[in-house]
Amino acid sequence: MKHIQVAENQEEAVCVIRSFSKNGFTNKDIYLLAYDKEWAQNLTEATRTKKYRTAEQGIFETAVNMLLSREDELFSKMASLGLSNQEANQYIEEMKRGHIVVIGAQSQHIPY
Repeated sequence: MKHIQVAENQEEAVCVIRSFSKNGFTNKDIYLLAYDKEWAQNLTEATRTKKYRTAEQGIFETAVNMLLSREDELFSKMASLGLSNQEANQYIEEMKRGHIVVIGAQSQHIPY
């Protein structure tokens, strides 16, 4: 199961996280993505949500992402969380506008 919502700022992202929690997601099930990598990392730490690690994507994909643009890296991360190409492109555009994409992903094939 996955839920995706776009937040305009950090405060709204916190509200989305609370909403996801009420719907059965734990912080280990919730990912925050933003176009600015440092901001995304700071948001993840501040909200204690799931850090996107090599385990979710695989060692090869993680190594390749170091050579790719931020857009390609985000696309790859969203694909590994089960988003379609169309969905990933849509949410990348939202992130380019400064929004935060909150993804709640509960799946047995995503290691915790």
